[in-house]
Amino acid sequence: MTLSAEDPFDDFVLLTPRLIIIPTPIAVSLASYRALYSDLHANVAFCEMAFGHHLPAERWSDSKTLEVIQQRDIGRCWKPRGMGDFAVGRRMPSTPGSDPRVQDDRSELIILRGQDLVRLAGPDNVYFENIEWVGYAGVRDATTTSMPAREPGDPALPSWREMVELRYGFSPQVWGTGVGQEAAKAVMQWAVGERGVLRFIAETERENERSGRVLKKLGFVSSATDYWKEPIVCKAQETILGATA
Repeated sequence: MTLSAEDPFDDFVLLTPRLIIIPTPIAVSLASYRALYSDLHANVAFCEMAFGHHLPAERWSDSKTLEVIQQRDIGRCWKPRGMGDFAVGRRMPSTPGSDPRVQDDRSELIILRGQDLVRLAGPDNVYFENIEWVGYAGVRDATTTSMPAREPGDPALPSWREMVELRYGFSPQVWGTGVGQEAAKAVMQWAVGERGVLRFIAETERENERSGRVLKKLGFVSSATDYWKEPIVCKAQETILGATA
């Protein structure tokens, strides 16, 4: 699945040494990814780590999962800004005749488009259905998605390109393996190079020390800003220089 011609989206995928990272306008059509997304939100450990008390674990049907991804991510993120969540899976073996870059597992970040992407995906994305999915990572304009409405007296916000929120969620099976950091770094590099992002921000539950360590490794530093107006969370921000380091 892709967005309509009016929307700012061209088919592409990201490759890192261990991962294949696919925009959800493509991944939403894959039953295997929707199953992983549903499993994550039914996992108590995942939900407690990622959302605290805000979003209890709940088993979604496939139709509900499809609706959530289409409305909350594609509709609110990809269509307005041309960026949002990416499905993250383990890299597949390269297919015959593929771009030599696909066969190289040492490149930090590869962006595939056109015929290279078609060969990798197979007819009707059949090869993508067999990917071992491990989670998601994404970037979105926080001012139009996660942040509460501004009120009189609130300080003015910078350009949306300086208010891009990093978010991610991964299966507990890959916690502590560096997968989250690898995926987040790739998505951030893509956002800087392809969307002109100047700064990233993030929030995490104060008790979520694991996520806090990932953000620190990505170059985030604690911030005194209160964009989300929630004292129970800590905020972080980073500049374009931190994103590409």
